Amino acid sequence: MTSRSTAGASRGDFRHFSELQFAFATTRVVSSALQLQVFSKLAAGATTAGAAAQAYGAPERGVRMLLDALVGLQLLSKQNGRYALTEFSERYLVSERADYAGQVLERDALPEVWGRLTDVIRTGTPVHAVDQQTEAEHFFPLLVQSLHIQHREAARRLAEALHEERGDGIARGLDVACGSAVWSIAYAERHSGTKITAQDFPGMIDTARTFVERHGVAAQFEFLPGDLNTVDFGRESYDIAWLGNIVHSEGEEASRRLFSRLYPALRPGGQLAIIDFLPDDERTGPLFPLLFALNMLVNTSHGDTFTLAQYRQWLGAAGFEDVHTLNVDDAPVGTRVVLARRP
Repeated sequence: MTSRSTAGASRGDFRHFSELQFAFATTRVVSSALQLQVFSKLAAGATTAGAAAQAYGAPERGVRMLLDALVGLQLLSKQNGRYALTEFSERYLVSERADYAGQVLERDALPEVWGRLTDVIRTGTPVHAVDQQTEAEHFFPLLVQSLHIQHREAARRLAEALHEERGDGIARGLDVACGSAVWSIAYAERHSGTKITAQDFPGMIDTARTFVERHGVAAQFEFLPGDLNTVDFGRESYDIAWLGNIVHSEGEEASRRLFSRLYPALRPGGQLAIIDFLPDDERTGPLFPLLFALNMLVNTSHGDTFTLAQYRQWLGAAGFEDVHTLNVDDAPVGTRVVLARRP
């Protein structure tokens, strides 16, 4: 009995290890599919391996293998030798669709940067520093196109949760390092009387403006170009400030300074809403926030992911009270909303 049990455990361990050895392959499969426009050509009628190979100008052998792998990843379906888009891939992976979300994966930037992880750990020097203005203005306009689609439903659910918590009590909001302004746009759509100031690097403002106009809420927005570390947020001007997936790129020291600078910018009773990937307090899970910390290591000078205990301590030191979390469905794994109130 003991030997069979031990053997079973060993096989289980190595099954998991085998999956880890090939974990990179899933990303590579999806990237190749996007680069070859597999989903777009399938939408246009190339539904067999032969037709797809002809459309790509590629040998059928590799095309068939790629299509089958996409079936295994549940991004395509297959019946009687014919492939079809799933509901997800039809909406989000066909490049001609308005909700296309493959902009990042169709390029090789992520695997190239992660391929240097060992050197970054050894040296402490990131491959890029996307927290710095020049690189940020080059990197984020592309990234936020995909992130906007991924976060849109979560942002709408957060807007509803804020409405339940505050009613109509948000007359003016500040979206810090707004990117596409997805979090504040959702609230503006929910509350037509709310005015929003969207802040980001000057090179990001046109991107934010494009999304604001696309959602039909331009009349509610004004824009504040500048570096979040130095821009003047004013005094007692806002009922809420959103920090949507920005703390992780700034690191502890800069984030704590930012909390202290935002405190006087909020009116008494105003809230800070931090949306980010939170590991548990022991940093044992969920997996995605732990992996994303390494993503910050290779891409920023000081970035990391932080626990709720850390947020409670830092926000308390800045003067905030009533630090609590909201669960937002449809958000990426490990995403939580931390709310804190200025008394």
